[in-house]
Amino acid sequence: MSFVLKQAITDKYSFYNTEAISFMKKKLKDNSIDLIIADPPYFEICGKFDFGKFKDVKDYLKWTYQWLQEAKRVLKDTGTLILWGGVGHKPLTFARLAIMIEDEKLFHIKNWITQRNTRGIGTKINYMSAREDFLFLTKSNKYTFNIPYTDEKSTRKDLGANGKPRTNTHKRVSNVWIDITEASQSSLERCFHPTVKAQKLCDRIIQTHSNENDLIFIPFAGSGSEIISAVKNNRGVIGCELDTEYYNKAIERIKSFLKIHKSFK
Repeated sequence: MSFVLKQAITDKYSFYNTEAISFMKKKLKDNSIDLIIADPPYFEICGKFDFGKFKDVKDYLKWTYQWLQEAKRVLKDTGTLILWGGVGHKPLTFARLAIMIEDEKLFHIKNWITQRNTRGIGTKINYMSAREDFLFLTKSNKYTFNIPYTDEKSTRKDLGANGKPRTNTHKRVSNVWIDITEASQSSLERCFHPTVKAQKLCDRIIQTHSNENDLIFIPFAGSGSEIISAVKNNRGVIGCELDTEYYNKAIERIKSFLKIHKSFK
């Protein structure tokens, strides 16, 4: 099953109810994608898709290695892969994954970014876990990076690293994000999916790591937030979602966005 978003000029947006690895193998060409945003199961952290699907951590890492290999094949040499994961009071599977990527030389690890959430997972015998993380991965040292800034104005008066007066009016975004609120239970962005990402979060990633008319691939589309953001920011996008219930609900969510998006007729 597939759902293609029709635009007046070109059909550059598509969404498929299928499994990501087989889809990449059958449908995506080598070096064809500018940006991949992957929000896969984290392994026994959150959501029905995250429990009982893998025998153990080794099985999860084996599956991850398989889809990462395909992702590397379809990603352009100048492309970027954003890989979401979770760390905290649960086993540090995401750290194991990062080590695997480094040891196997799958990608260049450019940074580890932490998104601070305003709500957390509670426990009486440990600290609250109130973060999500993603790896900023590339195939080479030549890639798109449009410097992001926060909404907070900069008050620095000293010279920049080049010895010249600073020209930016707002503070640059660091690798700890505290200025974007997650799609919490009380958020208007909250929907049927347990790990939905805030639209402002998706916008920042897409605006930073791609340019207009670039092609983005979303292998685990979930609620469709990244697809919505790609359309809003004038990027082409291909999405996959294996779960039929999530897929159908995501289509309705995307359609509701299209009603107010002027570039569609």
